[in-house]
Amino acid sequence: MTTTADPTGARAWRRVGLLLFAVGWGANHIAPLLLVYRVQLALDAAALALMFGMYALGLVPGLLLAGPLSDRLGRRAVVLPSAAIALAASAVLGGLGDSSGALLAGRFLYGLGAGGAMSAGAVWVIELSRDAAPGAGARRATIAMSAGFGFGPLISGLLTQYAPAPTVLPFAIHVAVLGAMLAAVRRAPDTGGAGERSAAGSDRPLLRIELDRAGWLRFARAVAPMAPFVFGFPAIVIAALPSMLGGSLGRAPMAYTGVLCAATLAAGVLAQPITRRFAPETAARLGMIAGTIGIALGTLAVASQASAVLLVVAPILGAAYGVCMTAGLHQVQRLARPDARGGITGLYYVLTYVGFAAPYLLALATRITTPAVALGVTTALAALVAATLPRARS
Repeated sequence: MTTTADPTGARAWRRVGLLLFAVGWGANHIAPLLLVYRVQLALDAAALALMFGMYALGLVPGLLLAGPLSDRLGRRAVVLPSAAIALAASAVLGGLGDSSGALLAGRFLYGLGAGGAMSAGAVWVIELSRDAAPGAGARRATIAMSAGFGFGPLISGLLTQYAPAPTVLPFAIHVAVLGAMLAAVRRAPDTGGAGERSAAGSDRPLLRIELDRAGWLRFARAVAPMAPFVFGFPAIVIAALPSMLGGSLGRAPMAYTGVLCAATLAAGVLAQPITRRFAPETAARLGMIAGTIGIALGTLAVASQASAVLLVVAPILGAAYGVCMTAGLHQVQRLARPDARGGITGLYYVLTYVGFAAPYLLALATRITTPAVALGVTTALAALVAATLPRARS
């Protein structure tokens, strides 16, 4: 039976949180490099968006299987190998940056490892936060990943703009950081697995999402419609809007893109305390409303080719991401059985990462219509979801 004792006190979750930070770093820090790959590899907007979104495709098996597997084997047994896969993928991306095929494969492989590390790792943080206030674990996991999502692109944007070897150095630094965090997390106390190692538990299917009819209905109405916008919001401002603005980004476009990424995800972190003041259903609606406003402003920025407006759009969409992510995590944790949290958490993450396809879909849409029209339709969809989310239960 695995232990949930904490030999390092109430801070044990921080070791896992730091690993989530390092894994999150590698998820988005390719965004500023897309401008370099566009020139060096002669790629169009759709190809660049596909490279950015290939990560999400790799996430699916990791997110779906890592959570339930960690319910059975324990969190450490899944998180450590998954993070090691992400480490190897980052090395591939840095070493083979002159090949678009290798970049696509590396992004897929990174998604595979990140999916396992983040799905099981988020539950690990939540379970190491049992003595904290309700919802604290979900906020901690989201903050850790959000900090990595934002800090990584900021560092990579500056390195890409001003340092030598722009397609190598950002990945080399990330490999070093992720390797250090991977070594540190080995000392965190394990959780999960206790109930699944019995003979009865071993006969259960691996992908186990045990919700009753009411739970599935609640998930379908309150969580699923909102989930794709969780990462759709930041993906739009990180990967879609800069491409639509083209040459309007100024003299340091890579650094500017890195700043946009950092502002987006920093707002996602700072917005987390908002979720403590509201029921998760209410917080989800507020996040969707903020996201609707952000995309509408992004539409205006693209229509007027005013890149400075993105400095307003980025924190709005970042706050929408942070509030929606934590609200969704809080809801799925309330719906899940304690011994089957990994499965429903993984399913939720899969739905959130569908949003990484938003830049690719927008790039395809701009082949038949204007960017402003494509963004306008996206704004309308976000507003529709915000209007139809259920209210908090009394």
